[in-house]
Amino acid sequence: MPCFKRFAIMLAICITLVLASVPFNAHASSSAGNSPGVAVQLSQQLQYEWLGRWDKSRLDQILTTGAAAFSGVTQAYTPADNAVDLYRVTYSSVIPERGNRPITATGLLAVPDVTDMSLPIVSYQHGTVYGKQQVPSFPENSDETQLMIAQFAGQGYILVAADYFGMGKSTEPEGYMVKQSHQQATHDMLIASQAVLRDLKRSGTKLFLSGWSQGGFVTMAMLEKLESIGMKVDAAATASAPVDVLLNLNGLIQFPREIDAGWATTTIILSAFAFENYYSVPGLARSVINDDVYEVSRKVYAREPVNEADVPMTMQKLLRPEYFDPQFFAESAYGRLLASHTHAYRWVVQTPVHNYYGEADEVISSGMGQLAMHYQQAMGRGNPKVSAISTGPTTHRGTFAAAVPQWKQWFDEQ
Repeated sequence: MPCFKRFAIMLAICITLVLASVPFNAHASSSAGNSPGVAVQLSQQLQYEWLGRWDKSRLDQILTTGAAAFSGVTQAYTPADNAVDLYRVTYSSVIPERGNRPITATGLLAVPDVTDMSLPIVSYQHGTVYGKQQVPSFPENSDETQLMIAQFAGQGYILVAADYFGMGKSTEPEGYMVKQSHQQATHDMLIASQAVLRDLKRSGTKLFLSGWSQGGFVTMAMLEKLESIGMKVDAAATASAPVDVLLNLNGLIQFPREIDAGWATTTIILSAFAFENYYSVPGLARSVINDDVYEVSRKVYAREPVNEADVPMTMQKLLRPEYFDPQFFAESAYGRLLASHTHAYRWVVQTPVHNYYGEADEVISSGMGQLAMHYQQAMGRGNPKVSAISTGPTTHRGTFAAAVPQWKQWFDEQ
């Protein structure tokens, strides 16, 4: 851990110095603001392009009808106060699990159209998606990102949102639930966005983190990294966060509930192939997945066309029989990687955290939703920094819809 911490600090300093050394281009903001798709090159490692401007009427439409169509629930949101300019940021990073191999990654920067030059920043980490471009830097394709733009950037927050490695415009295979890569992508996107903001003559004041589903895990992992390198976070919030993936999968496999979603099998598909690629374990996915559904599972991971009816939607259809033995699962190569690399709550948290969970969530149990809080409270007289908050009998998407305005209210109070 000390070696990792020293490396992380050195990398953060190097990236910051490289980006800070780029001189301000007096015409960059104007060029980017008027020419969609025209890249503004800040350095060899960093560029950004203007995607468009969403006015208040569009943002309010997202808040009133778009969010309900996505989540299946009606939720009250505060109307937008301002329009928002959207930028795709392309930046250089590295893959820690592959010996810090260089990678090009993308993300979204949403900047409120307001007179204030200094604004709070919220870094949003997105949930599991099945399309390579259903990610923040392609906001037209991402309903959850649209809600975050409307509720936060539409009310004076700068929104930063990374596409995870392998998503967006990245050419790598997806790094699904690959913890250090998630930490690297989100950290480096945050640093890159700060350089872009300087070029736009903007700056951040406070920093907040938030994320839903997979993004809840990534948010906690990002917080762990930022705390380890001494970067101040004012507050962090999640919804439906699987903060311990092995524990969550044991629930879905060994102790299933009647409400469990059939599509939860895809979390195993994506993680098994991602671990095979990022941790260099040839044949890992095949050792987990039944032969008759291996090829369609591979196509799901590779984002190749599939017949949805062929995708396994039960654990029995997907998994080899031996994985229903908890001891075998724990001792398998897949289980050991999960145990070592997919928890994001086992440190002494220093930042105020709210973990929101739904009592009818078909993927994340109430126990999982409260796990980080209980872990922190188990330390002596209890670490009070983490609170678990129920959103009531909400589904997976409903929990996100209900949590977003609560995130906003809480961040406003900090």
